[in-house]
Amino acid sequence: MRKLHIILIGVFAAGVLLTGIGAGVLFTEFTALSYGGKELLGKTDMRTENFDVEFEPGEERAFITGWYNWEQDEVLTDARVPENTVRFCVTYNKERTVPLPKWEEEYNEVVLLTRWVAEDDDVELMMEAKDLLLENLKEGRLVSFDALGIEEVTVTVNPANKADVRLVW
Repeated sequence: MRKLHIILIGVFAAGVLLTGIGAGVLFTEFTALSYGGKELLGKTDMRTENFDVEFEPGEERAFITGWYNWEQDEVLTDARVPENTVRFCVTYNKERTVPLPKWEEEYNEVVLLTRWVAEDDDVELMMEAKDLLLENLKEGRLVSFDALGIEEVTVTVNPANKADVRLVW
């Protein structure tokens, strides 16, 4: 019985030793990785276009909404924009999306919607991402993936309408 205990303790100690070695190798490899930036998936055809939407100013301010990471805190003004009009300057990937701005009278808001037009197969994009991930891991880098749709949105109105609108996201 004593001999069995010694063998079990030896096996346990060997397991702890191998686990420690594996954790050390994993930690060393992980700390050697660097960030390699963003990799784009699928086709890209970036465009920047202006989209004008007329709205009806009233007693309440009209809301300007959308589901994008707008980096501006307030609506910009430009005298070249016609009065009672919101101008969206949108940078987007024509291969994946089509911006569809419109006036929603019921909710008193100007909305920037998007219709996805990408014909990329999800499995095809996943396999492309897998290949890029493995290629970058071999070079010691981790990367982020993005299938670009809307890249940037800037909202502008005429200075006369500055008090009539409010940017909400």
